Amino acid sequence: MKTLTVFAIAAWLGMLGFLAMVVAPAAFGTLERPAAARFVSTVMPRYHWAALALGLVAVVGLVARRDPAGAVWLGRVPLLLVVLMLALTAASLFLLLPEMEGLRDTALAARAAGRMEAPEVSRFGRLHALSSLAGMTVLAAGAVVLALEAVRGRDAP
Repeated sequence: MKTLTVFAIAAWLGMLGFLAMVVAPAAFGTLERPAAARFVSTVMPRYHWAALALGLVAVVGLVARRDPAGAVWLGRVPLLLVVLMLALTAASLFLLLPEMEGLRDTALAARAAGRMEAPEVSRFGRLHALSSLAGMTVLAAGAVVLALEAVRGRDAP
């Protein structure tokens, strides 16, 4: 079960890192901004659904294990962190992404017209910042889960 948990979290973080450091920069570096935005907005929901599935796999792995006496907190902290990761990912998928999608075309048109102060551009920027913050929090929480799993492995009989 530990291997299942570590695999799920590592795969989740790997997907997130690849999306943030390879896919989005490549799209915006090679495509026109509207095409890149459409491409990334098509990829994002798929990433989030895969992340939710991997998070549920990690929860199963954490819940199915028994903690040795004295290591109960080490079992609960990773579970709480994975639940936080799932909540942030679900909020991004079901709340932030739909609103960003609704603003995308008008924000792009306003930017293209040089109206950077347009309300749509500002709102999209705030939503993008929230989405990025959620992603960074997921990344940090996942790194802590992996570190705790490594420590937990040394303490386990």
